[in-house]
Amino acid sequence: MIAAGGAIAVSVMIVIAAAEKSAEVNPGASNSVDRNRLGASILFQLMLAGGASSDTAMQTLRRVGYISPVTAGIDIHSWSTRYAHVSSAEQRAALLEKAVQIVSATGRPVPLRQYAALLDLSFGLGFQTDALAKLREQYGFDYVDHAKDARPRSAEHRALFARETRDAATLLQILGLQTGADRQTIISTYRRLVLLHHPDRVHGDSESAQNEAAAKFIEITRAYESLMSIYRD
Repeated sequence: MIAAGGAIAVSVMIVIAAAEKSAEVNPGASNSVDRNRLGASILFQLMLAGGASSDTAMQTLRRVGYISPVTAGIDIHSWSTRYAHVSSAEQRAALLEKAVQIVSATGRPVPLRQYAALLDLSFGLGFQTDALAKLREQYGFDYVDHAKDARPRSAEHRALFARETRDAATLLQILGLQTGADRQTIISTYRRLVLLHHPDRVHGDSESAQNEAAAKFIEITRAYESLMSIYRD
């Protein structure tokens, strides 16, 4: 088994070396190498956010075809922005879908921290629509804010984003907006609010602060997704 593991490691190193050599010979290939590294690191960090071990995350990357060095501990939003600069619209969409495929493959509800990472990825890639919500519906998975990620006790055992029954005016008020706000205003306001109430901002704070931020994060995100289905392009 050790020998087999060593063989796999050597094979991966050979593939990486070949890709890097190709980039040196053909400068046009450098963007491809950089894009693969960015994409692999983003997906790696996304899996860690969901509780996967580093070994499991690396195995998953190899299984889905990402054979590239990764950098741990990255900021997903900034790295996604970098990825957007060296990729086409189709490649950006493919990365987001691959991320959703990976997190939904477990068959378990996605924890809040990982959902926040998905949001960071979606926004960093430059999507201005409800792309993530559409993929959620396509792959049929729920988001649940587990207690370890500051889930408020009042939300125990409750899946997020059940079908919304409140009217648009009420949903707009949740985002601090008045009736008549357009789609772009809703998007920009949500971006500001989600950064303000991002779980990482209060991770490690008092239990009450974590519960309050998590509850607000859930509320504004549910309202935002519902508004996106009302205010379509």
